[in-house]
Amino acid sequence: MQINSQRNRLRRIRAHSSSDSRLPGELPPIGSQKSQKSWRKTVQRSQKPPRGIYTAIIILLICAVVMAVWVNRESLKPENISEWMQTEMLGLGTGNGYPLHLSSENIMPRNFMSAGKNIFLTSDTAIEAYNGSAKQLFSKKHSFSDPVMNVSGNRVLVYNLGGTGYRLENQLKTLVSDSADGKLLGGAVCSNGRYALLTQQDGYCGKLTVYLQNGQTAYEYSFSEYYPTAVALNDSGTQAAVTAVGTSGGEMVSVVYKLDFNSSSLVKPTASYSDTVFLDVAYTDTGGILAVGDKQTAAMDASGKALHAYHYDGGELSAWNLSSGMAVLGLSKFHNAANSSLTAINLNGNLIGSAQVDGTISSVSRFGNKMAALSEGTVHAFTDAGQPAGSCSAGSNARAIALRSGNEAFVLEVSEIKLEKLE
Repeated sequence: MQINSQRNRLRRIRAHSSSDSRLPGELPPIGSQKSQKSWRKTVQRSQKPPRGIYTAIIILLICAVVMAVWVNRESLKPENISEWMQTEMLGLGTGNGYPLHLSSENIMPRNFMSAGKNIFLTSDTAIEAYNGSAKQLFSKKHSFSDPVMNVSGNRVLVYNLGGTGYRLENQLKTLVSDSADGKLLGGAVCSNGRYALLTQQDGYCGKLTVYLQNGQTAYEYSFSEYYPTAVALNDSGTQAAVTAVGTSGGEMVSVVYKLDFNSSSLVKPTASYSDTVFLDVAYTDTGGILAVGDKQTAAMDASGKALHAYHYDGGELSAWNLSSGMAVLGLSKFHNAANSSLTAINLNGNLIGSAQVDGTISSVSRFGNKMAALSEGTVHAFTDAGQPAGSCSAGSNARAIALRSGNEAFVLEVSEIKLEKLE
């Protein structure tokens, strides 16, 4: 009986071994195709991301595309795309290289600037632009006695300071040529073609007029308390920052207005500064405002609230540049000083870096994270932090500079333009 019981037990063990020889908890043998397929399916299911992740990625991509289209909706209009293509074709040719001889010798440093690696300039007779090989992109004659040039993207605004005439150009044609109602005090243009003019106005301290691309008036505002000195437009041309000067309690005061073109309400200054006159103003990349004055450079946030102001502490401002949300200043302790400082101010009004330069700085420029100064016939380049980044000889007759890149500089002499390497 015991022997029969043991035999039956052995038969059960052998039957179990023939069907599955694994011990409890042991994986199936590697050679089993059925087991391998089952294992692969299990691994694939564990590695496959949840379906919701793909949905979230698609939604984010769609939102990014919609946002890009909305931000660039003006540029994506058929007429703007056509203009861009024609402008790109125009710039493909090759010129005879630099130095380039100029027919006019009367070009103010303020009317010499680089944009899109091209050089733009306005003399006492013409508005011109050249590419990196000195090919002329356009040339338009004007009759202004004191021209001031503003460049943004493919738009060039030139107005007659103290006169009434102004023109809006691109590289293909003259878009607007007209006269203002009063004497011109300042102007600004944005890349979508909208532009603004500051003028004198009877019975008021001054007037701001904003125009659409076709020259139609979009907004007007008359200033009754302070006299406007400079204007800037935001990237979309829907807001303006205006600096103005006046007196309060017998002291000179400068103020900053922030105007929204969708509102017709009375506007009060958002910030005021004593004992200074603002000479220039610009929007920063974050929608804030930077204003350069004769005694200080002031910063405001996107709401117009005053942030920090960098005081020159007795230094004399000899040159400045506002671009990409930063201010670059040429400062000397007194007129004809033995040395000057090239100073970078960020969008919060704080000092980033400063570098000492021999002689008086007559022109400054900025590109990327590099800044440069023209002094005593030499171009000195530095990083924004004030570290040396190269130099070159500009010549004793050099009047202005404009950085084309981090290691190239356009140099304006009396009757020619040079393109120099910074080494």
